[in-house]
Amino acid sequence: MKKYIFTLFVIVITVFNIYGNKITAYLTYATFNIPGKSPYIETYLSVIGNSVKFIKNANGKFKGELNIAIAFSQNDEIKNALKYTLNSPELDDTVNMYPNFIDQQRFSLANGNFIVEISISDKNNPSEKPFVTSFPVTVSFPADRVSISDIQALESYTKSTIPSVLTKNGFELITYVSTFYPENINKIKFYAEIYNSKNIIGDGEKIVLNYFLESFENKVKLNDYSAFLKQQASDVNVLLAEFNIEKLPSGNYNLVLELRDKENKIKADYRYFFQRKNSKGKLSMADLTAVNVNNTFVDSYVNADTLLGYIKCLRPISSIAEIQNAENQINGKNIALMQQFFYNFWKSRNEITPQLIWLEYFKEVLKVNKEFGTYGLKGYDTDRGRVYLQYGPPDQRSKVDYEPSAYPYEIWEYYSLFDKALAATFPSNRQSNKKFVFYNPDLVTNKYMLIHSNAQGEIFNTRWQLLIHKRDTQSNNLDKEKAPAHFGGNADDIFKSPR
Repeated sequence: MKKYIFTLFVIVITVFNIYGNKITAYLTYATFNIPGKSPYIETYLSVIGNSVKFIKNANGKFKGELNIAIAFSQNDEIKNALKYTLNSPELDDTVNMYPNFIDQQRFSLANGNFIVEISISDKNNPSEKPFVTSFPVTVSFPADRVSISDIQALESYTKSTIPSVLTKNGFELITYVSTFYPENINKIKFYAEIYNSKNIIGDGEKIVLNYFLESFENKVKLNDYSAFLKQQASDVNVLLAEFNIEKLPSGNYNLVLELRDKENKIKADYRYFFQRKNSKGKLSMADLTAVNVNNTFVDSYVNADTLLGYIKCLRPISSIAEIQNAENQINGKNIALMQQFFYNFWKSRNEITPQLIWLEYFKEVLKVNKEFGTYGLKGYDTDRGRVYLQYGPPDQRSKVDYEPSAYPYEIWEYYSLFDKALAATFPSNRQSNKKFVFYNPDLVTNKYMLIHSNAQGEIFNTRWQLLIHKRDTQSNNLDKEKAPAHFGGNADDIFKSPR
């Protein structure tokens, strides 16, 4: 049985960028077995065409060439190795887009732990140094239990009667060399093999292959993405399947494969991690109801109004999909569903201490409500409150209440900006030296409006200075971006250097 820690290890090393001075490529791999013969590892390399130097051949066409060397060593002894030249498709000209191209290789290896070293260089650009990297690989297909190959994510598959390095069990499989699925990809396709079920479970005995998606953070099974296949135990059982993920929201997920015997006992399982970005997706009601809140901190939150307030204050740090789901719970006012949504929200961010990070966040909410709240609006519903909760307190906050010819305004600066709304999906998101401009045109309430920021995803308005000085400066000239100089006017200087 493949252990879950192995899957976490695969996340780190199987999909990465290879950045030489010019070459950009992506590499992943999968291990398989041929019962009675030998296990093997497949490597999948996807090369970004415009990162390779194309030169004109004798036939008048343009072609890129990469020198590649791959070696598998064990205890400093090379067990398998290959050096070869990878050729790009030939082009009639280099005016249009350079096509990306892929390479797939197979290497026979015994069970064991290996170090893989790969070297890539551009044959047409010899002045550039080769890119060299190494990483560990484990091959494990023991004879005394059922085992599962790595899951091979697919870009496409078609029936084929011609054997090649791309074919398995009558299908030509084109690998999807990434664990990231953007909005324009609406299906996750995959292939896997199960070994030794005949010997362990019994020749011809009934087995069930369950496959489903679960959330990565809290392992909640998504019922809308679940299926099974009944087969008979054999030397090799094959699963070739797909899920439509058009409505799957942004997040981190596992694709899970289980083999169960006729008594419904799990004999082997495997988890494949992937990320999804999809602003239009949302979890179904069935998936949300699968969240168990019994004996959790949320179990005591039984007042509908309290839950509504708690859910509303999550909006500044929620993904688009979570905001949509929260609106559904607020409108439905079903206490059980609100509890499940609220608990799942925090458990997906920290499986170990969800209550602790909620209480830490709620302290900030109370601060925001006190400082930025105004008539009819909680602080978290204001622009300043939202920015504060989403990005944290600013490193510099310039507050200008009384300046001649200007509405009250504030300029916030962040030296390093971390978006908490993206944290669950993109934990490494960072921006540097970002600023936010707020102003209060009504002079009565505490409702400052965000009118400009240079942070990604925020409102960008080069005419923000005209808004601040609008009561004394009117301009219909759309090309004009700055207000004329005013006595005591410091907005431009403060934006350039907050204080």
